[in-house]
Amino acid sequence: MKSLILLFLSLLFSFSLHAKDTLIFGAITTVDSAIIKKKFTPLLDYLEQKTGKRIVFQTGYNYEDTINKFSDGTFDLGYIGPAPYLFANEKRAAPLKIIAGLESNHTPYFHSVIITKKSNPISDITDLKGKKIAFGSPKSTLSYYVPMQMLMKKGVDKELDRFDFLGKHDKVAQYVIMGKYEAGAVKEAVAKKYAKFLKIIATSESIHDFSIMASDTISEQLFQTLQAALYELKDPDILKGIKPSATGFIPRKASDYDNLKHIMKEVDARSK
Repeated sequence: MKSLILLFLSLLFSFSLHAKDTLIFGAITTVDSAIIKKKFTPLLDYLEQKTGKRIVFQTGYNYEDTINKFSDGTFDLGYIGPAPYLFANEKRAAPLKIIAGLESNHTPYFHSVIITKKSNPISDITDLKGKKIAFGSPKSTLSYYVPMQMLMKKGVDKELDRFDFLGKHDKVAQYVIMGKYEAGAVKEAVAKKYAKFLKIIATSESIHDFSIMASDTISEQLFQTLQAALYELKDPDILKGIKPSATGFIPRKASDYDNLKHIMKEVDARSK
C-alpha cells in the first residue's frame, strides 16, 4: 500500500511539473482546425524558444466550444477575435488579459464587408430587401454582429427574406458564389480571396483586430516575457502564417473593444 501511495504521489508531482511547464494555446475556429494549427505552428515554435515552455495547440469544436475553453481556463493563452473575447470574459471571474493585438498592413483594424456575386445587380445594402443573406457564426464579430448592425442602420434587417448561419467565412463566400444566397457577410480578407467572383457592396467601420490573450493561469513574469516576444516579432514567415496581411503585434487595451460592445448590445436587443 505504501509503495502505491508513493507511486501515486510521484505521478502527481510529475504531472504538476508537466502542467507547469506546458502551456495550452487556443485559437478560435474561423477555418478548419488542421489549417489553424498549421498556421500557428511557427508562432508557437517561436514562443517556445522565447519562454522555454512547451506550448501545445488546441481549438474547440466550434465557436461556442472554443469560447468556453477560453472562459473556463482550458487555454492558458490564445488567439481570439473581439466578440468571442467579450463573450469569454462574461463567464470569467477575472477577465482575459490582452498580451498583444494583431496589426495588419501596419494598421490595428480590420473590417466586415457585405458581398454579392459580381454578376448580381445588387449594389447597395438597401437592395437586400426581400433577399437571402448568409452569416458565419452567431458569435462572430465580422460575420454577424458588425454586418447585422450595418443592415439595422439601413432598416433592412427586418425586410430580408431570411438569413442563415453557415459557420465559417469561406463557406459564406462559397455559397454566395454558388447563388444559394444573394449576399453574405465576411471579413474583408475573405472577400479579397474570392475577388474574381465577388464584389463588395458595403464596408463596416474600423474594428480592432484579433489579439493574443492570457488567462490568469499565466504569471506576471511569463506574461511580460510573452508580450516582449510578440512586440519584437517581425519575421514575415511567422506573421504571414497567422494572416497574409499581418505585419506585427502592438499594444492593445480592453477599452479598444468598447465600440464593439455597443454594437453587440444593439444587435442582441434586436432579437428580444
